[in-house]
Amino acid sequence: MQLKRYTIASLILMILVAAAVYSIDSESISFDLLGMHFPNLPIAFWVVVPLAIMYVASLLHMGVFALVGNFKLRRLNKDHEKMIDALRDALLGVGERNYVYKSDAYKLMGKLIDNALILPYETLRIVGNEKIDEALELMRNVKEKKKVEIKKFHLASNTSLVIQNNLNRFERGEIDADSILARPDSYGEIVCAKAYESYVKTASVGSVIKFKHHFSKVSLIDFVQRINAAENGIQITNEELITVFASLKLETNDWIDLSAAMSKNMLPEQRIRLFEMLSEHNDDAMEGYLYTLYDLQMIDTANEILNNTAHADYQIFKAYRDLKRANKHYDIAIFLRRSC
Repeated sequence: MQLKRYTIASLILMILVAAAVYSIDSESISFDLLGMHFPNLPIAFWVVVPLAIMYVASLLHMGVFALVGNFKLRRLNKDHEKMIDALRDALLGVGERNYVYKSDAYKLMGKLIDNALILPYETLRIVGNEKIDEALELMRNVKEKKKVEIKKFHLASNTSLVIQNNLNRFERGEIDADSILARPDSYGEIVCAKAYESYVKTASVGSVIKFKHHFSKVSLIDFVQRINAAENGIQITNEELITVFASLKLETNDWIDLSAAMSKNMLPEQRIRLFEMLSEHNDDAMEGYLYTLYDLQMIDTANEILNNTAHADYQIFKAYRDLKRANKHYDIAIFLRRSC
């Protein structure tokens, strides 16, 4: 009930009661109560006094409950705002989330949302809340590789949306590999790795080695294929190559893949010497060395190495050697299931 209506109704009731009592008995009385003397006033007045006291008490009662209810409502409203922010962060993939909710109604949902990533269906485009709708639009535009203003969302560089947006910007040419590699903390490992894959195809040897910690097996293959190439070709010593290889954990098959990539342009003498140096300190590189020798038709040298190994070692190459001895001639690349 509205306070104004309640007050008017209470006044009307008190007037009606006073009028009814006065019409019955218009006399005045005085009395003592609890040591206090009350003056001589009409009986109708004294009848209305308890009603007035009850009115004031009811106002105080309603005021206290209204104040408590207001505090609860404010707490709910604040929790609702936090929930909206938490939902937006869950949509945007924000990593660090720890919203504290005051009301029990939001605590359970808040804990779940703070530890979840929301991936809505593509058909959901608008929900009627500005913050959520902005997040949905950003997700949609980044996925469609559109140009977006993402800074206002204050997302960390390792957020999936920021990573994808930076990859989109790189593809569009808005940022170049040099800018990305010069600021790895701003762009993150994934974007730097993608930029480096492009960078190694054209950059100078010195520049590539400067950022060698970004090397992947894919980018390393692209890099070694440039050695002595006609287009974007490079010159690099075996010692420098060994330093580059040391930045990656390469396995047996990786050395064979590298040798196959080098076979396109590298001088045979440098290639042989490189794997000879590598095999002296790395047993895993020996298969790359054997592959190189057979690929370059250095049959006697390869056979001599195999003859000095244990029976169980390098079985594939020994089988290939035996086929050669039986006049069964196959390309070593085919034998090892590598493209010629």
